[in-house]
Amino acid sequence: MVDLDLGKGWKRVGVEKRVFRGSGFAWLESRENSCGSSFGLNARHFCARASKEVIYLLTWGYSMEPVNESSDECQLKTRVANLLDSEVMSDVMFLVDQPPKRCPCHKLILGLGSQVFKAMFYGEIKEKDEIHVPDVTKEGFSIMLRYLYSGEIKIESEYDAFEAAYVSKKYLIRPLFQACEKFLLSNVILDPETVFSLYEEASFLEMKRLQSHCLSYVSKNAKRLFHTKFFNTASKSTIEDILKLDLMDIESEIEIIEALWHWGEKQCKELNLECTDKNIRFLTKDFLQYVRFLSMKMEDLKPILEKFQLLDTSEELAILWNLTMPKSTGFTSIPSNLCEIARNRSVNNCSRIELPTEYKYDGNLMTFHTDECYTTAEVVVTGSPLFIVGAVLAFRTIPCYSATHRMLDFEMTVGNTTTNLQSSVKSLQKAEAEEQLEQELFLDEYVAISEGETAQLAVRVATEGVRIMQCKDKEFSLQCGKACVTFRFDTNGADKLLIPIKEIMCVAG
Repeated sequence: MVDLDLGKGWKRVGVEKRVFRGSGFAWLESRENSCGSSFGLNARHFCARASKEVIYLLTWGYSMEPVNESSDECQLKTRVANLLDSEVMSDVMFLVDQPPKRCPCHKLILGLGSQVFKAMFYGEIKEKDEIHVPDVTKEGFSIMLRYLYSGEIKIESEYDAFEAAYVSKKYLIRPLFQACEKFLLSNVILDPETVFSLYEEASFLEMKRLQSHCLSYVSKNAKRLFHTKFFNTASKSTIEDILKLDLMDIESEIEIIEALWHWGEKQCKELNLECTDKNIRFLTKDFLQYVRFLSMKMEDLKPILEKFQLLDTSEELAILWNLTMPKSTGFTSIPSNLCEIARNRSVNNCSRIELPTEYKYDGNLMTFHTDECYTTAEVVVTGSPLFIVGAVLAFRTIPCYSATHRMLDFEMTVGNTTTNLQSSVKSLQKAEAEEQLEQELFLDEYVAISEGETAQLAVRVATEGVRIMQCKDKEFSLQCGKACVTFRFDTNGADKLLIPIKEIMCVAG
């Protein structure tokens, strides 16, 4: 017998052990020695690869329980996390919020988690041991500290998310910032009362995804939002960003002109100005570069400009001249502060490009189960940019199925991989009528695709008791205004291309 140190992972118990090697693995057998120490483990334990032989070992200090490598890490994390909000070994004190609240911290831990803190404490010009941070709330600072000390992110409310996002942006802690934005995207409720204030918070913090989420809501609800008091309290920069939207659920620019006028009236009251045409025109003049006067009809434009005098005489004459002249003559010069875009931004005027589909009987109408298929297509646009806004869903019922067993579960996702924008729409349809059913479905967010960008269309559909169309071709090109869009479908191994989409709704840029 030899006294052998087996190293880390074994506890001293005073046990005789025999190591058997065979069949490519080794195990240990043990029995109590004369000291009478109890050994409450299984008789055999795999421990290593070896060749066939037997070795007798007598160890005084190691049990059979291997220590999990990760358990050491967990213990270390726990010890570090226990230092949170503790003055034990702390070497810096933060005074946050107003009135100031004390937050004892440890420079090493903060420096490891943030380049800003590292520069503060270990750079050439070091901070003092007491730091005042009045612009950060205690709640936001505490969430940041919890993350730096333990890796945990605990956000319980919209307020928490914005406060933690602010402090994580201040100290360049990107994972925490991303978690805050993700929480907001999943939990905020957009409505006319909240959307503008949320957008302004997102703009201040440069939360691009949340900004896009808010603008998408405005785009799809503009008709209603423009007539609320909340629109009139939105900031000037927010109004400008809304006017840059290429698509809105409005009939024409008339609704925008009216909304801007009422916004100007509200601003006059806020600034204690007399509510005159001149003052309103002064407050709204920077918006004129986004209002598409040239997209309007003459009979609509003149009355609205007489009622809401956003334009001065020269500007109005320039717009009216361009609207009355034949298109073949082209546009004459208009003032540089006015918008030259003549395209109607109303989503209600979107084009519908019809896919080459047909209903094809496959002789299997009596199969009583739910069929599911998944189809993807590469989407390529040439010419003008294209906005995909939705699709027209179409399917037919099978008469021999009862109404309770006629179902179509549909999901369409459109993604622009170049701009990293993705949007989807879902629909669960139960058909009672024995006829072809059609429904317009709009994406959560309209997806823009320009020439040279890579995009994909994905369709998942599950059916029971209904028939869906079959696409005649796996690759085809369709025209939408000055844009040409090509679809290249992949059936993912299926022998036929089944798709319940009759038309793609889009707007050419």
